[in-house]
Amino acid sequence: MTTETPKPSLSLWRHRHFYLFIAPFFLIFAVFGLYPLLFSLYLSFVKWDGLTQIHWAGLSNFQKMAHDDQLWTALSNTVVIGLLYVPPMMILAFVFAQLLNAPWLKFKSLYRAAFFIPCVTPMAVIAFVFQLIFSSEHGVLNYALQHLFPFLHLTPIPWLESEGWSKAAIAILVVWRWTGYNMVLMLAGLQGIPGDYYEAAELDGASKIQQMIHITLPLLKPTLAFCGLLSLLGTLYMFDEIFVMTNGGPGSSSTNFGMYLFQISFDDFRLGYASCVAYSVALIVVLATMLMNRMNRKNVEAGLR
Repeated sequence: MTTETPKPSLSLWRHRHFYLFIAPFFLIFAVFGLYPLLFSLYLSFVKWDGLTQIHWAGLSNFQKMAHDDQLWTALSNTVVIGLLYVPPMMILAFVFAQLLNAPWLKFKSLYRAAFFIPCVTPMAVIAFVFQLIFSSEHGVLNYALQHLFPFLHLTPIPWLESEGWSKAAIAILVVWRWTGYNMVLMLAGLQGIPGDYYEAAELDGASKIQQMIHITLPLLKPTLAFCGLLSLLGTLYMFDEIFVMTNGGPGSSSTNFGMYLFQISFDDFRLGYASCVAYSVALIVVLATMLMNRMNRKNVEAGLR
């Protein structure tokens, strides 16, 4: 006995009510997601201030990027701030995740909530508190450093007024705010490692350090790579932390890429050039991400062999 397969067009029409249920999502995505994406791509080839007529500029926006010293300064500041906070944040998140994954630790839910609270705290509150901490005259941090290390005869550090120290102040704030978020991701990765591996390693006489090197770190590598990638993207497009702490200053010493993009978009109203810069850097990030994923996949495959 054979059954007749309905034609695709008839099948679509027969199930049209299902498509009506999911249509609002695609409609909203098309209006608020896809259209702005395509329109900003078009803007990268024009000159437009948002009010006057649009003028076609071709590739001139892309040529201008090569001679834009402020753009290269912002990218170099982004790299410096990232180097200052990503490694210590990853190490702290890994250490805290290991502690919270320990079977002997009590009140784990309380500690997890405490570590995650900075991620959901409003930035206005964080800015107010950290401006008190980093104040050069009455700041808590300078007071603590001078009294903890009196033999060094430290002078008050201008955390927010110095071109060098402003990056360090931002890095400290970001470490405090986002370590808990990365810790939760790493904790989930640790809890996904089968306990049989550790039991077998203990039977073979492996020490805790050997288990860490040969079991935990290799199996946690995808999670670590994911956290590192999120942190690098966060560094590139970080805005609110820098805006409320230093507003990109003093001078342009703490202006990162996200801050520079905001300035050329909404201070200078060079929307065409801003779209060009955003798309160019986004393309570089996509290529770098694909390269990292490919390298990570090769490492995992090599580890499984």
